[in-house]
Amino acid sequence: MSARATEDEGMTALMDGRTDDAIVLLARAADEYVTEKDDLGAMSVLANLAFLHRQHHRLPRALELTNRALAFPVAPADSAMALVNCAGVLDHALDRRARGVWMLAAQGFTGKQPLMQVVCLAHAIGAELAQGSSSGITAARALLAQVSLGAPPAMVAGFVGAIGDSAGPHGVPFLAQAVWLMANDATAFTGSTQAHWALLAERTGFGASLSLPLCVLGLGGALARKAEKDFAAVSSGVRAVFESCAKARGLDETTFASLVQENANALESLPDALRALVPNGQWVLPLRA
Repeated sequence: MSARATEDEGMTALMDGRTDDAIVLLARAADEYVTEKDDLGAMSVLANLAFLHRQHHRLPRALELTNRALAFPVAPADSAMALVNCAGVLDHALDRRARGVWMLAAQGFTGKQPLMQVVCLAHAIGAELAQGSSSGITAARALLAQVSLGAPPAMVAGFVGAIGDSAGPHGVPFLAQAVWLMANDATAFTGSTQAHWALLAERTGFGASLSLPLCVLGLGGALARKAEKDFAAVSSGVRAVFESCAKARGLDETTFASLVQENANALESLPDALRALVPNGQWVLPLRA
């Protein structure tokens, strides 16, 4: 069997929910690509494996696979998505290489996928902030000022949310700004931005008082997507946060859902609560309210 056939079998197993089988098959495919001297194939599969292990909270293994993937001399133009997966692992490890790998990914998308190029640049700024950079705020403002003109709120929320995702322990102010956009414009809550909302709920505490108005926003955001293609993904993501918030309070899901509905008016105070999470000098959105 060829490396490509083994990889296809592994991806089929992954789509079927057989994660353990997928990992075994993809690891075999990576070795087969090496034997075939296909550097791009090996790098791509190793990066996918690293992403899978990161998702399952096996960071040391994810880092090992990332290091192997990055060792292949493949041009960014050919390996942009593999670089994205590697950079995501480095983010979680607070590895100083993250910014450089995000920049390489951005380079790889140049002239092909401009939206992904900007997303990678935003992540690179976040990775810089994660290391305590003093110039990251200036870079964030410059990027958002350049790309936000005429852009829909969901797109801007995605960019500032990407900064927050990669900023690690320094990410809350930027995630808060992404969710602030969602709280002020319902169209900004989408399948692409919902993850930033979920991460803010996690970072600020599922049992914290802020989680209740955040869940009100999530419920409304999901209902507003009923006619959209991403409705199932949004609903699944919102439910996962609801489950975590209910567990943190010692409640069952039904009781917590009722609590959210009873506190629908908490949404009115959410924008101010989100603004309070942004220290002086860290507001990077061109929009002020």
